[in-house]
Amino acid sequence: MKKRLTLLALLTILICSTVTAQKDKALFFGVNVGTKLANKNYAIRYSGLYQNELENTLLTTYNYNQIYMALGDKNFYLPYDAFPTNIKYSPGLLTGITLGYQVNPNFQMSMDANFNKLKVRDAFTIYVDDPSNWTSEPVIKVGQLYAEESRFDGRFNLDYVFDGGKARFMAGVSGLFTAWRIDEQFATIQGYTMQLFTVHSPTNNITNTVSGMGWGGGINIGCEYRVNDKIVSQILYQPYQTKVDYGFTINKKLLIQHDLTVRFLWK
Repeated sequence: MKKRLTLLALLTILICSTVTAQKDKALFFGVNVGTKLANKNYAIRYSGLYQNELENTLLTTYNYNQIYMALGDKNFYLPYDAFPTNIKYSPGLLTGITLGYQVNPNFQMSMDANFNKLKVRDAFTIYVDDPSNWTSEPVIKVGQLYAEESRFDGRFNLDYVFDGGKARFMAGVSGLFTAWRIDEQFATIQGYTMQLFTVHSPTNNITNTVSGMGWGGGINIGCEYRVNDKIVSQILYQPYQTKVDYGFTINKKLLIQHDLTVRFLWK
């Protein structure tokens, strides 16, 4: 995160120097901060069901023996309903920069480069073969699933700012290029952690889809407020739809995602 903020600061200074040197005052630039609410259907990638990642990892000889000892020398197995059924992303922090052109007092074009890190936390279960259990109910142990995913979104925006005073309503459309990558993915049970994927040792996942990209579009709805003669703030709600390859089929055509963005623009 510190490296990302440092990069954004350097890019902002560079753009500031470039735009200041321009005689054409129609150019503008700025920084973005906000929240991404990612569509939970893409989070299914981290449930452990993808290419039987969780089962294959648990049942390797080494991992099985480690869990066997952690359970007090008891065997275990993964039931059919072991996996989370409502896995989803946590809201992620969005940061980025904007470079645009004010065509006239009401119409503007801009390009956003936004970065985001999303996290997934959920649980799975195993059944333990415990000879001391005389009940008809299985002995259940709960494990944890965790993943981190990085995203980049490049937007091209066409926005119309309606007439008004300091605060003005704005609306527009955007085209979107998006890319994603797994940074970390692991499972933990009885204090024992197993990597389902790590960028430091990707050879075990050579046949798995661990990154991808796609295209889409959306709308921009919000308001613009002039803070002073040089700075304008814009608050935007940006729902969008993209078609992205995550390595599995999602049986839904409508996969809306949501960005809540605040821009600070020099214009």
